[in-house]
Amino acid sequence: MIANALKSDPLRSTGGVEQCLTAGVGISLGSGHNDMQGFHVPLRFTNTGSRPCTLQGAPGVSYVTGEGEEQIGLPAERGTGGPVVTLAPGETASAALFLSSAPRKTPACEQVRAGGLRVYPPDNTEPVFVEHGATTCAPPLDGPFLEVGPVRPGAGNTRT
Repeated sequence: MIANALKSDPLRSTGGVEQCLTAGVGISLGSGHNDMQGFHVPLRFTNTGSRPCTLQGAPGVSYVTGEGEEQIGLPAERGTGGPVVTLAPGETASAALFLSSAPRKTPACEQVRAGGLRVYPPDNTEPVFVEHGATTCAPPLDGPFLEVGPVRPGAGNTRT
């Protein structure tokens, strides 16, 4: 009975601060860097609401042909864990996003141009479209060509 009571109170573990919902979060890509393996960029989450909110875990990310359009390939491999990040109104946290360069280097890849990314903030079911042109592969060589870590404090988190 106690376990059920804890599950039914989503505010208990975050000190009474509600989880950030998609509608109250601005999502964008920060400045990144390239290396031989691909592009490393912070995927930023900014609290656009009027009250603090929390994020914990890795977002869902996938390539899409365009806004509201179909997914291309497999979704990103997600990192596990991560701290509970509390965002005051206007504050930004980020997740390290890695976009592999393998589709441009794999001879057997049928290259497909992605119009952007479909991003689901952690524990949300409503996505946001983030415009970002990229090259990926059509099935059967469909990845995953993306990796994303958990949301962490700060706007500039990237995988090194």
